[in-house]
Amino acid sequence: MLVEKKIFSARGPAIVDTTLRDSEQAPGVAFTLREKVTIARLLDLLGVQVIEAGVPAMGKIEQDAVRAICERGLKSRVASWNRVLLADIRASLACGVGEVHISAPVSDLHIREKLGKTRHWVMDCLLRAVRYAREHGCRVSVGAEDASRADFNFLLEYALMAQDAGAERLRYADTVGVLEPFTTRRMVSMLCYC
Repeated sequence: MLVEKKIFSARGPAIVDTTLRDSEQAPGVAFTLREKVTIARLLDLLGVQVIEAGVPAMGKIEQDAVRAICERGLKSRVASWNRVLLADIRASLACGVGEVHISAPVSDLHIREKLGKTRHWVMDCLLRAVRYAREHGCRVSVGAEDASRADFNFLLEYALMAQDAGAERLRYADTVGVLEPFTTRRMVSMLCYC
């Protein structure tokens, strides 16, 4: 498949810190609102470009924390993590974020077994979610969950559609850790220069 435009043109490296979201996936880790705000302030002082503050769709406690971080007037951009569901995007917008990360599985295994859906459903939901977030003034990045096991042509289609809809960045996820450095470089290079 030949594509004549470069995917997500390079803007140089950017630090997107996911401490406030990812750390709480570890057993026994749960930050208080005060701890989350303190961590966000420290990340801001370090010069982190984007702080992924949390997942507002998880409920009121998470929404309060994301909102509190957004209200601090940090130099860092504050983002939230979202599934491809409009309800997730609405919850994020209600918190005042200016940037959203929208993520969906791209491997057939995860699409079928995790979601019980089809590639078409993923693409349709992603397109609607990205457009909705952009229409509401948000910067958007998209996540390709389990990308390392995805059909490359489908991954490329997903990335191009997200870019055309207004996404600025693609996260290539090696969800189950099957890649080694050389394959990682080859796959990312193929995406960047197709």
